[in-house]
Amino acid sequence: MDVVTGTSPSRKARIPKACAACRKSKSATTCTWHVKTRNAVDERLERVEQAIWALNRRLDDQETISPQSREVSGPVTDRARAIRDSTTSVDAVETVLGRPVGDGSRGALPAISRPNNASFLIRKPACLDMVSSGLISDLDAQVWFNTFFDGCNRFVPVFDPAHDTYSSVRERSTVLFDVLITFGCKAGNESLANEFRKLHHVVRQHISDITLHDTEASLESVQALLVVASYSDSGAILCDIALRESLKLHMPQKVTAYLSSLAAGCHTDQPANMRDLIPVRVLYGLVLLDQILSLDGGKPASMSLHTTSRRVRILIAQPHRSPIDLRLYAQVELNELRATSYASVIAAANAGEQSLKDTIDQAQVDLSRWKAEWQALIFDNLTVEDERTVFTVNLRIQHAWAVLALQLRALTASGVDNLALVTECQRTISLSAKTAAERHLDLILSNTFDLDSSDASHERSSYLKPYIANIRYGSEFVFAKNAFCVLIVLRLAILLGDPLSAVLHRLQQAQDFLDGLSHAGMGANVGYIRILSQTVKKCQRAVKASQQVQDSSEQALDTGDADFQSFVPHEFTLRWDFPGLNLCYIPLDWQELFLNFEAGD
Repeated sequence: MDVVTGTSPSRKARIPKACAACRKSKSATTCTWHVKTRNAVDERLERVEQAIWALNRRLDDQETISPQSREVSGPVTDRARAIRDSTTSVDAVETVLGRPVGDGSRGALPAISRPNNASFLIRKPACLDMVSSGLISDLDAQVWFNTFFDGCNRFVPVFDPAHDTYSSVRERSTVLFDVLITFGCKAGNESLANEFRKLHHVVRQHISDITLHDTEASLESVQALLVVASYSDSGAILCDIALRESLKLHMPQKVTAYLSSLAAGCHTDQPANMRDLIPVRVLYGLVLLDQILSLDGGKPASMSLHTTSRRVRILIAQPHRSPIDLRLYAQVELNELRATSYASVIAAANAGEQSLKDTIDQAQVDLSRWKAEWQALIFDNLTVEDERTVFTVNLRIQHAWAVLALQLRALTASGVDNLALVTECQRTISLSAKTAAERHLDLILSNTFDLDSSDASHERSSYLKPYIANIRYGSEFVFAKNAFCVLIVLRLAILLGDPLSAVLHRLQQAQDFLDGLSHAGMGANVGYIRILSQTVKKCQRAVKASQQVQDSSEQALDTGDADFQSFVPHEFTLRWDFPGLNLCYIPLDWQELFLNFEAGD
């Protein structure tokens, strides 16, 4: 501190450089005061304060920009926003201070909220991706990103590996980049469960940001929402949020115009552009997820196709379509057929059994034609043998699932739940459902050579079961559907009185499927493995109980095990809307006993 000494004049006058007490008393005595020297810390704090207020003014100016002016300025990627936000928030403060801020993880630094008259502060969207924030290393991110494209993209077919590369996705969208890494980590192996939970927490914040803030919509945000919805038990809500984002981008209108131009031959003389198919792929991926969740999940359908389902086939001839696009278009067409057949079955159930039978037969003809035509399209448009094999297996599994769900929907629509009291037509439907369920189970356990007789000369051990080998990448619906299929196969075998030897064969298949999943590596997908394990154990107890009271294994299996008949996992009732779970077998004399009890009350 500098010490300054001054002497007052003889007459009282205002002393400009004096302390407050001397100024007040007008004293002529000697006054000593101190001049505070500003150090470096004070100067830095002042500059920080000025920088923060400057940033707040910039934010206010940006909010006054109209949507039209933002469109004129051109698209801004999520990566560009992250760079801009990080530069104007963290980097600016660090530049002023001359040192890092926080604990070294910029992603952990909370966004600066500008002062306002409100009593509440709203969280700002995250700026940087997981690698830039230091949450994971770049090497781990690349491994998990590649894991996603090793198989997860088959179950969420809205990506093109040639376009959606590691560097490209990271540059375009922080949200999509983090989502792909997170679910690639989930498909890794059991040892990554803790890592997945840590990454999934960040993904949940991203989804919350999209929902909370009215940010600019992008194709990448729609893709990210579709991925999370496919691997989440909250898929119905996230699917509709993705649809809302797509409407902001006017995707339905753009895709409709593009398909109309293809039908009119307007693109025949123009060079093909890979980017033309991106919004088409994303929108049909959104349609597919909405179809699955409405047909099998009980979600009200949010969108539907107003044209024939076969119209998607016009996209097959596009030069830049990927092999996975074929899978997408085939599933969209199949689910549109399923929706139509379900509506017809429900209407025919009220018109009599013959009308119901005719409707089911016609629906099965349509489904069989779909399978035959798409098998031909696959062999004509895919040149890689491995791709053909995987696609053929999936087509047949999807067909078997469609037939199974159709028969069970018809059985439910006819008003039957007790198979001891069915009519001949209803019993025929239940037997057809059991056959379709058994076909589905046979297919997911099939080997490669089972699909092509020309390969029968090879050793069995040299072939893998293609479906089980890739199921660890599967979505929530895939695991739920397969667990339900195993349950309904075993339950119908018991309820319909199959011989004990047949039940034991199906029980062994279920155990083989469970063992195959364990060897394939299920990552963090353990919920439906538990359901499969419980199904097998409960059925085994039912078989053992029956064996104890039977003299011969060739007699019909007793259906008295109420524990297995009443087993309905809560996932199937709360998350999905699979038909046939209410089927049971109660003999007529049991029902008369219950009626007597009711009469006594």
